[in-house]
Amino acid sequence: MARTDLPSIRHSLVDQVVSIYLDRLAQKRSVRPFERMAINAFGATIADDLAIKLMTPENLSVPLKSGTVRNAAENITFGTMSSLAELDISNIFVFAGRITLVEPLEFALRLGESQDAGTVSMHLYGTTWKLSGIALPPEVLANLADRLPTR
Repeated sequence: MARTDLPSIRHSLVDQVVSIYLDRLAQKRSVRPFERMAINAFGATIADDLAIKLMTPENLSVPLKSGTVRNAAENITFGTMSSLAELDISNIFVFAGRITLVEPLEFALRLGESQDAGTVSMHLYGTTWKLSGIALPPEVLANLADRLPTR
């Protein structure tokens, strides 16, 4: 947890959940700009609560070790993603191909072979790298969005 930027991870998770929620609403009906703005503002508080539950030390370490995204307190599993522990770094060229430069001091690392495998972002803070974001696979995001109210 000491090498984790919790506010950045929370922001990352909230943005993803609100985005998938808006996409789901748009599939059912047209979402007006004012409604979209309201969902971004007020829906973020609901998604923020969900993100905080996912950011406990136990819940945050599990996806990185085993790939399971879950809320241990409520014993709910949202799905799986490729884990950081399973990342094969023996082939440096394949490993390097999974790295994307986000900013001069931040990079994203795709955890699996497919684009939908999930990614982690690392940001340089002083002289050390910190986990600054987790991009969840679409299936996991869909399961998280299912937990949000629809009305």
